[in-house]
Amino acid sequence: MSRKQRLGDFLRDWRAPRDPNQVPGFTAKFGHRDRLGITQAEMAVLTGVTEGWYRRLESGRIERPKTEWLERIVRILDLDEAQRHTLFVYARGQVPPPLYRPTGAVDPSTSALIQVQPWPAYLSDSAWDVLLYNAACEKDWPWMKHGINVMIWALTYPEARLQLINWEEDWAKPMASQLRLAAAEQPENRRLTEVVAEIKERDRIAARLLTDDLTTVTHPDGDRRWLYLPGHGDEEFEVTFRCFAPLSDRTQRLMLVVPSDYPVATEPAASGYAAAASRAMPSTSSNVVDGTPGTPASW
Repeated sequence: MSRKQRLGDFLRDWRAPRDPNQVPGFTAKFGHRDRLGITQAEMAVLTGVTEGWYRRLESGRIERPKTEWLERIVRILDLDEAQRHTLFVYARGQVPPPLYRPTGAVDPSTSALIQVQPWPAYLSDSAWDVLLYNAACEKDWPWMKHGINVMIWALTYPEARLQLINWEEDWAKPMASQLRLAAAEQPENRRLTEVVAEIKERDRIAARLLTDDLTTVTHPDGDRRWLYLPGHGDEEFEVTFRCFAPLSDRTQRLMLVVPSDYPVATEPAASGYAAAASRAMPSTSSNVVDGTPGTPASW
């Protein structure tokens, strides 16, 4: 059996046990399903290709598929590092490229602040590369563990349009506005220039928004937006973004994603973080309050 033919065996084996409910927005797109597994037709939609193209991949008839498209498979099927390595070797005949690793150091106290949050929290730099995130963030935004730039993911990735409700108006236009303004303010920021160029090259809708749209948003602090969460089917969740910047380094952004229906605290302060975690977004686990060792986005 050839390497290409063997690839199909691996992909079918990885698709079979995947829980569709863990793919944000899957149920809203395809409807509720009790059984495990993702079909070839669903994989095609989730990764942004035709069903015929995906079928040809599994039958070994696609020569050297693009790296980015293979990374989509990795995220949709939640492949581990060994599986990702296997996918690239059998699909392209080479090992996968190393994930992007930001060079910025994170102060230990800032890391501790992020890790104790019961809600998703992360730190990014001036180009929206993620420097650090907590366990709740990885649970609700699993793409972060693959080292993906926030803007590139939100503006160009097919799964972002599945998870983020009313994607273009409520998410893409405000974020494109932020990115466009930042690029104009920092023409010397090489990494930011790379991010803008990559977005324009990867997606025509995002390119149009960056070039032609006149939305003016400087930051998302206080914005309320809707999304789907892993493990919650087609239930819609409204979240509020709270944004902060360390006074000692304003190139960094600390983002908290808080449930919009989070109640005003009525218990004594002594109840601590555990009570806060119990009222957090359903998908965030209470063990976040105990602290989780910092995990770089490129892990």
